[in-house]
Amino acid sequence: MANIKSQKKRIITNEKSRMRNRAVKSELKTATRRVKDAVAAGNGAEAYAAACAACRLMDKAASKGVIHKNQAANRKSGIMALANTVATDADRAAYVKPAKKEQKTGSKKAERKAARLAEMKAASEEKAKRREKQLKEEAAAQKRKAKEAEEAPKAPRKLPPNNDPCAYGTRPAIRPHIKSEGAPEIRGSFALEGCYPERKPRIVPAVILSWRSACIFDDNLKR
Repeated sequence: MANIKSQKKRIITNEKSRMRNRAVKSELKTATRRVKDAVAAGNGAEAYAAACAACRLMDKAASKGVIHKNQAANRKSGIMALANTVATDADRAAYVKPAKKEQKTGSKKAERKAARLAEMKAASEEKAKRREKQLKEEAAAQKRKAKEAEEAPKAPRKLPPNNDPCAYGTRPAIRPHIKSEGAPEIRGSFALEGCYPERKPRIVPAVILSWRSACIFDDNLKR
């Protein structure tokens, strides 16, 4: 038993070649027997047609290496000599060469690849159609929202709860309180300007400002 990888492969390929050669040789024997049967029946036209078909098979077998080219030449000569014993010039003139069979080009692997590429192309086209449809729907939705926003009455502006300017996450601006004429003096106080400028700033004593607010105040002064 072979234990080398290349020898194991060689055994498999040799068996495949043996079975192929066996089928080809059987086909040659069948073609030769058809010629002999036609000659025995005295049918010249059929014998000549069978002899031409057998000669083509002999040439094909010799090109594949199943039989030697000299053996093919000898067997062709014998077959044609046998067929000419019953075939006449009229039979040879009436002979029509059979149509050539269309040979399939490529392999199964190439066919599978072509089918896969065709499926991918169809899938990409379908995806492009879906994407185009989605973009149209999004554009229509945006137009509809814009139209609704224009037609809808403008709602009054909401004030933050508890009059807190920081309620909606907007950082207030802190600036030193400037005393106006006629107002009592407030020492160490600051004015907080929130996110709504229409409201008056709150006056907050400096002692209740947190450390973070003090940092914000320092940043605003630097600006």
